[in-house]
Amino acid sequence: MKFTFLGTASCEGIPALFCNCPRCAAARALGGKNIRTRTQALIDDDILIDLPPDTLYHFQTQGIEGHKLRHLLLTHSHSDHLIPKELHNRGPGRCSNMEIDVLHVWCSKGSYDAIQAVAPREDYVKLHLIKPFEPFSVGKYQVTALPANHHKGDEAVIYLIVGEKTVLYALDSGYFYDEVFDYLAAHNVKLDLAVYDCSLVERAWPHIIGHMGVHRIRKVVEKLRALGVATEKTVHSISHFSHNGEALHADIEALVKDDGYLVSYDGCAVDL
Repeated sequence: MKFTFLGTASCEGIPALFCNCPRCAAARALGGKNIRTRTQALIDDDILIDLPPDTLYHFQTQGIEGHKLRHLLLTHSHSDHLIPKELHNRGPGRCSNMEIDVLHVWCSKGSYDAIQAVAPREDYVKLHLIKPFEPFSVGKYQVTALPANHHKGDEAVIYLIVGEKTVLYALDSGYFYDEVFDYLAAHNVKLDLAVYDCSLVERAWPHIIGHMGVHRIRKVVEKLRALGVATEKTVHSISHFSHNGEALHADIEALVKDDGYLVSYDGCAVDL
């Protein structure tokens, strides 16, 4: 399995569009791994996770061939993760010579309703309504949506993706619900890669409950290790950074050096 972080920022991006805070100004000046677009990921060459505003840019700059995509997994309907009208571009008059006729979109209620409202052509985009804890097949992988501690009314989810390797993709979620830990332990899950939301970095924002920083990620990792879900072979990666976290890429790497976490960046690829 090849897992690629196409984008690694939260909703504003880094540097943020209209912002001139010290971190955004420094990111503009330094460039490189400090430039972050909205969060998106790719598994192998045919499974995309989320459809943010920067999708076209990701495809253009990272050599992604959209006509080869078979599946799209959506975490929730917030606009930094889903632009429903983009799916209108998959159909006659907007594209041709596609290698894959139908893009299968897997999503919970909030995303499903948002896409239905713009009504893409079903012969080119096939929607599948998913439920937490009910596995479904995506190509050679078995995928299970688990409830995210994020936006309850939207039925936001994180994903457990199991094939030859096992990935937990847990962006846009605060500290995991007990039922998520229980499910992973009961099903004897052994993670090869875990991706955690690190929007807050090391800042304490008491009014933010749907995201995590390094402090809470450490608690999640500790719990997963205690349950045997994470092992000494598990790659722990952090992503979905906000400029409000007040940290550049090198700052974050220094912060988690002793933890051994992989600090993701746009275009970062992990071969599992």
